Amino acid sequence: MAILDLTKGAVGAQLTRMTIPYFLGISSMILASMIETIYIGILGARELAAYSFMFPVIMALTSISMGVGIGASSLIARAEGEGDRERVKRLATHTVFLTLALTLVLSCSTYFFLEFLYASMGAEGEVLQLVVAYAEIWVVFGLVSFTIPMVSSTVLRALGIAKVPGYIMTITSGVQLVVSPILIFGLFGVPAQGLLGSAYGFLIIGFIRVIAFGVLVANENILLTREVFKGWLLSARAIMHIALPSMLSSLIGPISIGITIALLAAHGDVIVAAFGVVSRIEMLVTMILGALASSVAPFVGQNWGAKQDDRVREGLSIAYRFCLFWGVVCFIVLGLFGDNLVGLINDDEQLTEAAGWFMIIVPISFGLMGVGQVAASVFIALGKPMPPTILSVLRTVVVYIPMAIVFDRYWGYIGIFISLMVANVLFGVAAYAWGKIMLRKELLLRA
Repeated sequence: MAILDLTKGAVGAQLTRMTIPYFLGISSMILASMIETIYIGILGARELAAYSFMFPVIMALTSISMGVGIGASSLIARAEGEGDRERVKRLATHTVFLTLALTLVLSCSTYFFLEFLYASMGAEGEVLQLVVAYAEIWVVFGLVSFTIPMVSSTVLRALGIAKVPGYIMTITSGVQLVVSPILIFGLFGVPAQGLLGSAYGFLIIGFIRVIAFGVLVANENILLTREVFKGWLLSARAIMHIALPSMLSSLIGPISIGITIALLAAHGDVIVAAFGVVSRIEMLVTMILGALASSVAPFVGQNWGAKQDDRVREGLSIAYRFCLFWGVVCFIVLGLFGDNLVGLINDDEQLTEAAGWFMIIVPISFGLMGVGQVAASVFIALGKPMPPTILSVLRTVVVYIPMAIVFDRYWGYIGIFISLMVANVLFGVAAYAWGKIMLRKELLLRA
């Protein structure tokens, strides 16, 4: 598959061509995770709560490594737009090295603190034992099987290569739906592993993805075969200049989720389990917005490098309008049918009630949250990672945490959901305004 030139062709069509395969790939992974949640829900509320506790730590660990991919994609897209193929190859090669190094460090440094982390989040008794056992498997073996495919996908997308990575993620997610129940429930003579069967299934699928993306990257000839360490420090410095703030910004999300779970834990394991269910539904329905934001970054990067400023403006206008439209759709659909969707996963009355409140309140913010994601992608594409980082920190530290603590005291877990919605809205508005000012300034400087 040839590298796609995003500086030519209809803007809407190019964004669609980039967004849809990525959306299908990531959505299939999230859908597989949701169905996995159904499997685990069959095991019981303890297992479901333990699975929910895993979520923020997994996000935190993967976010750190993914920051490298974000930093690299910004540089690679602009280098491709400028026609500098040698720099593209060097950056892609060094990105793989950095990802492997970071993954090794994270795995080793996290393993010994797992029990402390989950106990701090509110996990107790059998739930704590279950989540630590799951996490030990995932941290030692699963992290590399996740980060390498995702970073590879990010690098390929910076070059306009989106279809095949999307196909790989979609197909392997389908395989996961077959492998996981065999290991969880012990089908076809395989010993039942319970919750740990989910971890083992993830490892199998993860390493299949590693092999598939390795073959794809090799076929696309975007890695150096000679002098692979030449300019290593220069590449690392340039990548980390963007990656470090991006890592911090990405970490804010799982930290926020961890705080949410810690607050919800005071209301019981069932409420935590409810949040685990609705979090995956939220990820599924908003993934099109994340996919669009991820497509905006290489699109803006390539066109900025090629000085196609009108295409940058047109692409952003299309992206922002779609985010608001999709937000309205999500609000209506989840408000009307969200509790029915949750009931398919677990029919516990208390769990369904808590999830229903989330579906009514939080989707109000989805459209503006998508606008904020698109604006953040523009900052990253232009090599300016600090504004989205600052906004993410302010969203969580200044707005969400204080509001959630106060609202929890008055309205319980419903107050926490209201706080999430308000924080998302303010982030979206602030990111859009700041991004518009920044872009106008950069265009004036280039004129």
